[in-house]
Amino acid sequence: MIIKNNALPSRGIGGMSGTSLDGLDVADCSFRRDEASGRWTFEIHRAETLPYPAEWEALLAGLHTRSAAAYARTHVAYGRFLGERLAGFLAEHDLRPDFVASHGHTIFHRPEDHWTAQLGDGETTAAFLPCPLVTNFRNKDVALGGQGAPLVPVGERELFPDCGLFLNLGGFANLTAGEIAYDVVPCNFVLNRLARRSDPKLGYDCDGALARRGGFNAGLFEQLESLDYYHRPPPKSLGREWLEANVYPIIDDIALTPEDVLHTFCRHIASRVAGAARRARLGDSTVMVTGGGAGNTFLCECLRDALGELKIGFHEVDSQTIAFKEALIFAFLGLLALRGEPNTSARVTGARTDAVCGSIHLPPAGKPPDPSPG
Repeated sequence: MIIKNNALPSRGIGGMSGTSLDGLDVADCSFRRDEASGRWTFEIHRAETLPYPAEWEALLAGLHTRSAAAYARTHVAYGRFLGERLAGFLAEHDLRPDFVASHGHTIFHRPEDHWTAQLGDGETTAAFLPCPLVTNFRNKDVALGGQGAPLVPVGERELFPDCGLFLNLGGFANLTAGEIAYDVVPCNFVLNRLARRSDPKLGYDCDGALARRGGFNAGLFEQLESLDYYHRPPPKSLGREWLEANVYPIIDDIALTPEDVLHTFCRHIASRVAGAARRARLGDSTVMVTGGGAGNTFLCECLRDALGELKIGFHEVDSQTIAFKEALIFAFLGLLALRGEPNTSARVTGARTDAVCGSIHLPPAGKPPDPSPG
């Protein structure tokens, strides 16, 4: 235990790189717990998305197809990249945090085979920081028989106790309702791919404009809805490998415009989310929608229509929390790890027990190295 139980409030930096390659989300947060009630409060002081240079975006997108030597080399190089960017963020804002927590970047996720891999060597990243670093949050849960995902429900439960339903629209859409939480359906991973097919210059479908222009295709919709994953009970999680084996063959081979596929896939996302809410017997409640997909107005309209039939409305939240909730929560999970407190829920992941997850890396004894220019 690095931070003693009475060492509050605590100031930490959360770093999150999502599978959709939107960039590195960095959030400067502080946390306080009321000792009488046990209730946590937080503040996000500043937050930024640091875009990936084109060469890093291409490397991360294709690394899963390359050799073991390439992966090992990139694991260290990305650790340095994270260290330099985080150190630059601290220097730019003159920050002296108690700790940094980094999710890393998921390249492989195979919990059914008992392994998962997040890129970013912790010891390399820690060399650039003036405070402890927590990373590698998923492996212990997988070793304990869990999915290693989703991890954010612990943070949602503690930091947003007044909201009972959470939907994060990242590379995958994941839903949390009490102790039920899992990846529901692919989201930005697929939507961004289709936007680039429509126009290679696009990184994503801004406001869902392309999807809105397209039309619904019932045949494609039924193919997607029939995929086996959707009919298995949680705990369960999704990875790139499942996408490549099950979804890409459907959307890549169909004779439709990218706009029609985008439109239909947005309806599919909304249908799967509503189906998950229905199976959880949720109704007459509100949902907090966060993540990059929350800016896709067409997708959100589809969700409002589908969830409205269940009398589930949208929980209003500020734009900073919408964009940076996962970076905030990984900062919080890092704080719990440093306090020696469980930061995973076995009821969510399917592990044998709750656990204190995360590798702790201490800063160098001397002055950290200067970041490379740029």
